[in-house]
This record gives sequence, C-alpha cells and structure tokens, in this order.
Amino acid sequence: MSSTLSELRRLQEIELQLVTIRRNREAKTRRVEVQRNRARQAEIRFNENHAAVQSQQMRIDEFSLEIATHEESVEKHRTALNKAKTNNEYAAVLTALNTEKADNLKLETSVFQMMDELSKVKSAGAELETEWKKTVSDVAAAEEALRLFDTESDSELKRLQSERESFARSIEPAILSLFDRAAQRHEGEAMATVVKLRPRGDEWACAGCNMKLTLEIVNSLATRDDVKMCGVCGRIMYLERGEVKARG
Repeated sequence: MSSTLSELRRLQEIELQLVTIRRNREAKTRRVEVQRNRARQAEIRFNENHAAVQSQQMRIDEFSLEIATHEESVEKHRTALNKAKTNNEYAAVLTALNTEKADNLKLETSVFQMMDELSKVKSAGAELETEWKKTVSDVAAAEEALRLFDTESDSELKRLQSERESFARSIEPAILSLFDRAAQRHEGEAMATVVKLRPRGDEWACAGCNMKLTLEIVNSLATRDDVKMCGVCGRIMYLERGEVKARG
C-alpha cells in the first residue's frame, strides 16, 4: 500500500480512538443533563404537591372557622330558645337553630372529605419527595462518573491529540483536508476498504456504502499512491495489502 494511504490509515486509527473518547464523554454528559432534567421535573412535581397541601389546608382552616362561627350562633339560638316567651317566637328560633345545625353538618362533612383528600395529597407528596431526593442523588452520581471519566481519559486524550497532530504534519494539506471532512461527516470513519463482491468475479465496492467501483479505480489503488474518494459516501478508499493485482 502507498505511503500516503498508510499514513492516512494510521491517522484513521488515531481518529477513531479520539472519536470513541468523545462519544463516551458525550454519552456521560447527556446522562448528566437527563438526570438534571429529571431532578428538575421531580422538584416541580414536589413543589406543586406542596402548594396543593397548603391550599387544601387553607380551605380546611376557612371551613373550620366557619363551623366555629355557626357553633357560636347555635349556642346563641339555644339561649334564645330558652328565653322565648311565645310559641311563634319559639318556633322561629327553633327553625333558625335547626338551619344553623344543618349548615354546620354540611360544613363538617365537607371538612371530613377535604381532610381525607389532604391525607392522600400528603401521602403522594411523601412519594414525590422520595423520588426527588433519588433524582438528586442520580445527578450527583452522573456528575461524578463524568468527572472520573475526564480524569482517567485526560492523559490518553492528550496523547492521541498530540499523535494525531504529529501524523497530520506529514500529510499534504489538501489530502488532510479531504480526510478531515470525511471524518467529520462519518464520525471519524474517514476511510473505507474496497471489497470484492464475489470471490471469482471482478466486481468491487466501497465497504462504507456498498457503491460499486470500476476496475480502473481498483487498479489505481493497487499500483499508485492515489487518494480516491468514494463518489457516494465521500470516504477515502483503500485496498488491503495483496487484495488485488493490477489489471490492464
């Protein structure tokens, strides 16, 4: 294989290692963001529940105050009932007393229902608080995993970057530009081997996208220091050593 393609293949190996590190870091970074979003959503749900608890408690307090007011009125009507001097006066006070008692009973029933609802909301709140605390813990774990990865991969990343820069200096700028564009387009896979489609035939294709290639291109790769780009995927093509002999 030609010197240029040999250098490009070595550059490809380094590039793929760099891409692996970047992908791993991106995955861990995404996990941090996912966990942070979950924690934010869990906090929102918990706060909404807390607000619902406060609102329900305020309603219960308001109804309880109204019940107390009705009870005072009932006591006043009882006193008035004992002091009634005529049957008509007695009947009017009794009607008012019964009305107050009926209203109070309705309020008490409503309070019992609201207290039952409040108990359920508080129970849900306890679960939401547990969920929120877990998501906060998950965020811390994801952030720590990212921090450890950065610490452990830092020296390897710097070594590979330095090695890549060193190899890149030995490659013609125009060819390096082609390589970089292909690497960016295909997540580091800037090169693709040329494969034989059938063992006994002379049909060849780019392994990156399966585009069929002419014998002229295959012979060029076998005999000359040419950099050939796949017309479909844009990868730089190469032949494995001894894969094909030149044909006229």
